[in-house]
Amino acid sequence: MLLNDPVILLAAITPFGLMTTLLLCLSYLGLGKHNTSLHWWLAGDLLIAAYHVAALLQPGVPSGALAWLPVFSPAAAHAVGTTLLITAVGAHTLALCHLLERGRSRRWHLRMLLGVPAVYLLGTAFTLHGAYAMAWFCAAMFASIAIQARVTCRMARSYRGAWGLLAGQAVLLAYQGSGTVMLVLHPLPPLPFHAPFFPSIDALLMDALVSFLLTLSYALALQEQLRQRIVSLSRTDSLTGALNRRGAGEIVEAEWQRARTNPHPLAIAMIDLDRFKGINDQYGHAIGDAALQAFSNTVLRLKRQSDVLVRWGGEEFLVLLPHTDVTQAHGFLQRLRDALHAGPVTPWLPFTLEFSAGVADTDTLASIPDFDALLREVDQALYRAKRERNRIEVVSPA
Repeated sequence: MLLNDPVILLAAITPFGLMTTLLLCLSYLGLGKHNTSLHWWLAGDLLIAAYHVAALLQPGVPSGALAWLPVFSPAAAHAVGTTLLITAVGAHTLALCHLLERGRSRRWHLRMLLGVPAVYLLGTAFTLHGAYAMAWFCAAMFASIAIQARVTCRMARSYRGAWGLLAGQAVLLAYQGSGTVMLVLHPLPPLPFHAPFFPSIDALLMDALVSFLLTLSYALALQEQLRQRIVSLSRTDSLTGALNRRGAGEIVEAEWQRARTNPHPLAIAMIDLDRFKGINDQYGHAIGDAALQAFSNTVLRLKRQSDVLVRWGGEEFLVLLPHTDVTQAHGFLQRLRDALHAGPVTPWLPFTLEFSAGVADTDTLASIPDFDALLREVDQALYRAKRERNRIEVVSPA
């Protein structure tokens, strides 16, 4: 009975969609409270539930005490329900864009949420009572899912859950694509709207199974994103965006081993901001934090992609420069000094930053046994530079 009666099947699918939405919301209530991607996905799930409900609000479907409930004629139920489904696909596409941290412009949001459904609804007004009503719906769904699949392909590089999304989208594309071709080549008679109109059993089962697969895969991708953020927060200094000591440990060891086995040197610079305590005392710790951020941003702007910036502690920073000798590292530090001296660090910081630094490379100190010993030499050079301030001390072989 269940697989042969669309009304019973819709009544079963609707709470399933609502429960899926509720469980997803409860699962990530704490971590996802400010997650824009999750909000868009929940909106899409609610729109799918509304699509199922719309078919139940036709005359002759509710009976007894609920006989007052129908608000849609069969033709209106078809138009409204399918438009809600296409809008849900757009909301899920926006969720995937935000998961990739590519929120897109407001125009893109309006195009996916209002533009595509508006074009579909306009076409439906012309095809609703003709032979190509279902072909138009299948074509619109195919185009909407193709846009979503294009976004998902970019996600597959970062999240395993994206492969589940792609699997569901591939099934939908095959289903809607083949349906479009068949309905164009062999048009159906105009849809009969004299009695309640329901989607086919195949379409309802496809919606239920694929919606479950897509939501489960999205939940996995969202969990992966949250885990990656937690790992990133544990390895990164939240104030400056530089690596912290914990995050730099593996990178430092790998670069040291690479420098010992390759002919290319590794340069190391320890930088300490001059008179930083005076900045905190005169302007307050908020301005001091802003100065640290401005310094870190300047280094991140000037360094190469392979270079590593580490906040070593307080106002001390460590810079690793692979494939760089001490002369080249000195040149980098000089460019950094010139950039800081070019003017006030930011409009709201009425001073320029100065620093002292110690710098060495693995070729100059080839006899050093390990990285810690090299770091001690660089640290001593920094303390010598701090005696006069605003200078760079190069570690010599002697």
